[in-house]
Amino acid sequence: MYDSKYLDIIHIDPWKHYQNFDDGLQETIDYINFIYLILDNKEIKFEVGTEESIRRFESFELEKLLFELEKGLHPEAFQNIEYAVVQSGVGLDLGKQTNTGTFNPKRLESFLNVCKKYDIKSKEHNGDYLSNKDYKDRFDLGLDSINIASEFGQLETLCYLDEMGDNIEDYYQICYDSKRWEKWVDKDFVPSDNKKELIKICGHYVFSDEEFLSIKPDIDIKIKNVIKDKLRELV
Repeated sequence: MYDSKYLDIIHIDPWKHYQNFDDGLQETIDYINFIYLILDNKEIKFEVGTEESIRRFESFELEKLLFELEKGLHPEAFQNIEYAVVQSGVGLDLGKQTNTGTFNPKRLESFLNVCKKYDIKSKEHNGDYLSNKDYKDRFDLGLDSINIASEFGQLETLCYLDEMGDNIEDYYQICYDSKRWEKWVDKDFVPSDNKKELIKICGHYVFSDEEFLSIKPDIDIKIKNVIKDKLRELV
């Protein structure tokens, strides 16, 4: 409800809590109808589907999802679906700063064909830490877009760590209290022995935290330059 007031596009992703296809489908319909009809937001765009680490989809399931959405939504609401999430066999390990799994071009291509059939843009998640060739291979197959937000968030975190030097205790405590690191580490991980590693994992999740804002170094220009350098490298 609040996001739809400020965002141009929202990812409707109930699949972590609704692994059953019919349940996830119904939740997707309900959320889109809530925003489009109840809140009367006719301009907002949507992204549907989910990434491999949350719920593995097959391409026929994505096709069924889009078919049922087209059938169950107001026609103009369905036309506001801008992206569908596609899967290629890979995931993300933010703790190790690496991509996981094995890229399967045929799997990706089968998803892309579904998106083309419904004239909806394709988006792959967990595209962080890939090589330029990895990106090119995907786009050559017809992929429209790829999500690399976590890697860019971590670039900003590394800038703060570099600026803080050994004075990271406050940043560590904010990150630790957020608990956003927990899903990325194994049971043998000892936070107090791995403070910088913990910050690298979840530092970007706390950028809007009031405590962090009170200790944040004023290095926006440095961060912008690092991000621009990475974008130039990709382009």
